[in-house]
Amino acid sequence: MKKPDAQEVGTLIASECLSVRVRRLGRVITRIYDAALAPHGVSAAQLNLLAAIAVGDGARPGDLTRLLEVEKSTLSRDLKRMEQLGWIRSEAALPRGGRIVTLTPAGARLLTDVRPAWEKAQARARAELGEKPFAQLRAALPSPLKAR
Repeated sequence: MKKPDAQEVGTLIASECLSVRVRRLGRVITRIYDAALAPHGVSAAQLNLLAAIAVGDGARPGDLTRLLEVEKSTLSRDLKRMEQLGWIRSEAALPRGGRIVTLTPAGARLLTDVRPAWEKAQARARAELGEKPFAQLRAALPSPLKAR
């Protein structure tokens, strides 16, 4: 039996790999949301963090890392930037210790003000994907925020 060459394996991976497709889809969808949210000065990643903090009425950074499946260093950098922008505050969490992140009034206002832009991005993503694939993705990837 002949050993496959690099071109054969490359062709197989390029045509069949789910990871390649999902990463590409993620970049396409992120561009849609980032473009819609840009006038508000917030990115899709920041908006997801604000939503997670709002849903939990505050959150520990470690919980956000697990919930949103982001790297600790990425989360730390994003939270620091959002705190500098005045959208969140970080306070000592008693009695267990550690920190808890909460929305500031400015962060809560941003979250509500950005809703029309987010809805436009949702509609554009739905149009880009098609109604059925959009619904299938939502069903296959349920929101981690509903589990809280």
